[in-house]
Amino acid sequence: MFFNKSGSAPGSNMMQSYMEKRLTTLHNSSSSSVTTYKDKVLAFLSGVIFVTILPYIHIGIIHLKIWVPGKGKVDRNKCTCSCFDTVFRGQYEDQGPTTYKHVYFNATWQTMRIWLFTVIFVLLAYESIKYLIPLIRRRNLRPAMFALYVANLYPHYYSWWSYFSYYNEDFYDYYKHHMLFTITEVIATCLVLNLCDNRNEIVSWKILAIVSINLMHISVEGSDQFIQHVVYGKGSHFQNARNIGLMIPDLLHICID
Repeated sequence: MFFNKSGSAPGSNMMQSYMEKRLTTLHNSSSSSVTTYKDKVLAFLSGVIFVTILPYIHIGIIHLKIWVPGKGKVDRNKCTCSCFDTVFRGQYEDQGPTTYKHVYFNATWQTMRIWLFTVIFVLLAYESIKYLIPLIRRRNLRPAMFALYVANLYPHYYSWWSYFSYYNEDFYDYYKHHMLFTITEVIATCLVLNLCDNRNEIVSWKILAIVSINLMHISVEGSDQFIQHVVYGKGSHFQNARNIGLMIPDLLHICID
């Protein structure tokens, strides 16, 4: 009455099926957790390497080795600075000529904004890498859009460095002009990142937005500095390289899209 012909209770099969289902679910969730953990670790390491290596390439190689290799080293034993307010040093140091330090910064609103822009750009860089790593590992990456993302790295890095210089030197002649470029560049990059996932459909409004933004960049850059500096040859080597580096990503966004 309580046992079937095989001698096992009806409830035992149900319990066995339930346990197998739970173990399978646990295994799948564990595998998913491990995969997610690997994605996070790879994204973190990639972000650290990426954010660290850019300034090194910019200052340690391009500037130091190529652009201005003749600049000598600072004599740390004789160097002093009288423009350092020493606020962040507290009572450890008084105002006046101070000895050499690798980094000086004063307690001003400009310094706060430099920090703010740096944090924003670093977080945006990390979030974009964190978004791309799983796509690369699972082969869901759309190569053409990833190429556009890579091409746009220089304009974004240049923007961060420009804002650093604006606030550091209190030079704001091109600030509003540059801010417009930055906002539109971020919008275009967000759309490109979205389309880096080949599971996201390429729709007309996204392509139209990307092309329109970059056409605007080309028209403004062309009428502003590119023609004068590059075409007419009135720019320095640095200005020509910068203008070409900013123009190429805009052209690629139009050609590839």
